[in-house]
Amino acid sequence: MKKVYDAELIKYMALFEKIGNVNIKDIFQYNGMLCCVVDKENVSKLVGPQGIRIKKIQDMIKKKVKVVGYSSGIKEFVKDFIYPIEIIDIEENNGELIISCEDNKTKGLLIGRGRQGLTNLHNVVSRYFKINNIKVK
Repeated sequence: MKKVYDAELIKYMALFEKIGNVNIKDIFQYNGMLCCVVDKENVSKLVGPQGIRIKKIQDMIKKKVKVVGYSSGIKEFVKDFIYPIEIIDIEENNGELIISCEDNKTKGLLIGRGRQGLTNLHNVVSRYFKINNIKVK
């Protein structure tokens, strides 16, 4: 998926970089919130002690913000992105990602109503990795 930034996202990116003093890898809208991807070692720097910086940003832009640490491995990136949802395992086979859950509640949280959650997850993961399909079992 191609990364496209409009003027609003560029403005948010500049704000995040100024307040958190970190380099932003990517920023996009996700489920009505703003999702910001930074290097893994810079997540705590952007969030701040006791979440003070991220709360300040949320108050300024009046939107919820999710900060995700970028990882070059697809398994670790997906685990970080879907946190706090707990999963058992992630397998990758020929462009297909298989996520194993421990119960139906977790499975339902991942898939979402009308597969919307799974579609959104696929769109985000395909921004960084070559993946054709995501399955939850």
